[in-house]
Amino acid sequence: MLKGSVGLALTTIGPLTVLDTPAAADGALSFGDATIAVVDTTVGPAELWAEVPVKLNAPTTCTLVLEYETRDGTGTIGVLPGETTKDADFFVARGFLIFQPGEQVKVVKIRLVRPLEAGKSIIFQISDFGHPLFGFARASGEVRLGDLPSVAAPHVSDNVPLPPLPSHGSVIFSDRLLDRNFANDEGYVAGGNPCWQSRLASGRRQDGNKELGYYADPSLNPETTVWGIDPPTGCRFIQAEYHQDGLSDGQGGKLVPGWRKETPFRFSSAIVTSRTLFNRITLNTYVEFNVRLMKVRGSWPGLWLLPVSPGWPPEIDLLETYITGAPQYREDVIFSSIHWKGEKGPDARGAAMPLGLIEEGVDLFSRFNRFGCFIGEQQIVYYLNDRPYCAMPNRVGAGPWYMLMDVAVGGPAGEPNGPGGFPARMYIAGVKVIQF
Repeated sequence: MLKGSVGLALTTIGPLTVLDTPAAADGALSFGDATIAVVDTTVGPAELWAEVPVKLNAPTTCTLVLEYETRDGTGTIGVLPGETTKDADFFVARGFLIFQPGEQVKVVKIRLVRPLEAGKSIIFQISDFGHPLFGFARASGEVRLGDLPSVAAPHVSDNVPLPPLPSHGSVIFSDRLLDRNFANDEGYVAGGNPCWQSRLASGRRQDGNKELGYYADPSLNPETTVWGIDPPTGCRFIQAEYHQDGLSDGQGGKLVPGWRKETPFRFSSAIVTSRTLFNRITLNTYVEFNVRLMKVRGSWPGLWLLPVSPGWPPEIDLLETYITGAPQYREDVIFSSIHWKGEKGPDARGAAMPLGLIEEGVDLFSRFNRFGCFIGEQQIVYYLNDRPYCAMPNRVGAGPWYMLMDVAVGGPAGEPNGPGGFPARMYIAGVKVIQF
């Protein structure tokens, strides 16, 4: 989530980068240790389908998500299915390629309107999928006429299933966060019993992320609400809010971001962590959050884990959503990632996943969804409503970890469009931890 990543460039999560052209492809992209190549393809004189292989240099160890599309090439015109095919050469194809751990080859089929003529070509382009966290890197190959198809034997896309959620575990923690005094600044209620904590261990601001919200607590910042109970659902919510006059520092002045001191905080963010309440998440443990989000431009909800030991990284991010006003914004996309200490400093891997490909009709904003991760000795697997969708090698270690839920403002989500839409809420139906 980069929540603890003061001074770390966002692109360290692993953006794809265009490489020099390899011998067998027009272009390639790199993602960490993986090189992804589009193989130039030829079709025979009578062929009405082209098969374009997209290959990795080796089976991937982490989930990779790419977008692909066909484009008009030399002397060719593409049309969408259902449109008139007069003067057209091929049907436009767009979609996603998802490489799961252990997979190396994916094949995309392009339907031709008529056999491809000599001298004509179709462009097949792949690009990274990670807006707004990554920039856009692209690589492409060409489909041309040949005496014979270059793919003599049909290629088959690799299909390595992700592991299902284990069974027969023991619930070692669960909470709906409904207690009246469920959270405070210290993480302990009167009498010394632990509760949820309303701030990060390091404080109440994240200047390194260029966030626009101050992580407030209603007992310390009386102009804020921060949390409450939603009457229709009976669920706890936490919320980021807009404050026209800014937030008081309690001494007659205003609280200001450390990275933009000329403007006071006009937004309050919300966070609750289990740092003092429950911090025994370790290997062979499944963590699950049951939440519903709100689509408010400039908000940045997150579900994540941090280690009990001080210092950053490591970090496990189950969910981040960057709710922006950008044209590329998709409502069903979340980021899942890990951060660890690499040989040359902080390192990270993550995937931007269109959840509509995992569960038809999924909606982050109109219903509750269960987001979970299983921390195995070798691999961390992420789940949506019990369906695995993403996996990373366990480079973060055994923990122990604690949970964090927050609604931030700004950072990679960009500037909100004024007060419109705020408060930005996260509704919480419950959290649980299962040990296997």
